[in-house]
Amino acid sequence: MSRTMKTMVALLAVLALVASACGAAADKISEEAAQKAAEKLIEASSDGDVSVDISGDGDDATVKVETEDGSMSFGAGSEMPEGLEIPVPDGGVVQTSFSGSDGIMVSIVYDGDRYEEIVAFYDDWTAGSGDDWQKQTLDMSSDGETYRNTVWVVDGSDDVINVGDCTAVGSDDMEPNSVCLTVGQG
Repeated sequence: MSRTMKTMVALLAVLALVASACGAAADKISEEAAQKAAEKLIEASSDGDVSVDISGDGDDATVKVETEDGSMSFGAGSEMPEGLEIPVPDGGVVQTSFSGSDGIMVSIVYDGDRYEEIVAFYDDWTAGSGDDWQKQTLDMSSDGETYRNTVWVVDGSDDVINVGDCTAVGSDDMEPNSVCLTVGQG
């Protein structure tokens, strides 16, 4: 497993600790303690320097992690990763971003009525990109709700585009009310 991947696995392991400190609207001392604890745990498992920054609370919390090999961000204050060459439609909210030696990944949430628009955007873009993108579509019904998912991949590449119906973070029910886009470039 690459060093970047070890760092990210360690991050995910301590993210619950950090998120609970944010979600509980912890005071500044607790927030700083959670940041330091997360940094120490990630550094111990990755053999490198790590910087963890926690800001906001509840649904507005953001966790940003910087390592020698790249950066990762979770939450409402996440930003588009630098170097992403696959375009993304305007108007979404970045939920997660990763940028490192292993590639780039971003997850963005859009209003629920934009599914067809975003699929059309990527149908047009993939057709004109010059690469051999393969498209797969899946519609699934459960408890009266229909979930749609469309994926584009390039054979022999780590590039992937995934558009699907989803439930927004903080929603009171599990009904699909948003469109989730995940773009990976490797």
